[in-house]
Amino acid sequence: MFSSRVTTRVTNLPGNVQTAATGGLPSRNQLLYFSIMLGAGCFFIFISLVMFLPLIVLMPAKFASCFSLGSCLVIGSFFALKGPRAQLAHMMSKERLPFSVAFVGSMVGAIYSSVIMHSYLLCLLFSALQILALLYYVLSYFPGGTAGLKFMLSMMKNMILGCFRR
Repeated sequence: MFSSRVTTRVTNLPGNVQTAATGGLPSRNQLLYFSIMLGAGCFFIFISLVMFLPLIVLMPAKFASCFSLGSCLVIGSFFALKGPRAQLAHMMSKERLPFSVAFVGSMVGAIYSSVIMHSYLLCLLFSALQILALLYYVLSYFPGGTAGLKFMLSMMKNMILGCFRR
């Protein structure tokens, strides 16, 4: 009984006060939309990696379309969870902006080159950039994640360049 009175009074509070009063917890609908979109996004990314990645040389447009759709759904799930304003503010913050621009730019480039331009080489290029940008974007959320990725990329570059040196 006490719980229902508190819940009724908290839900009648205006915006920021309500969020502060509930501890910033997402609503049931937000969690539902987040779960559905995240699950669908992971499904499309899984399908693109399992079915189309081995065939990326033959059909890069199918991989780019499926992977980009999955990426859009994953990002959309966080918009549903946090709210559009909060997620945009988070993505556009000073420390997150390079990762966000690289990821969204490579995603748009992959979709544009595969669906509109039908360019084989650009589709391959943007698909590779999108995979790297997704890794960089995800690792940027972990402490030391980007430093580790930079180290790994520099090691790979040195190994590749070492193969061509005499």
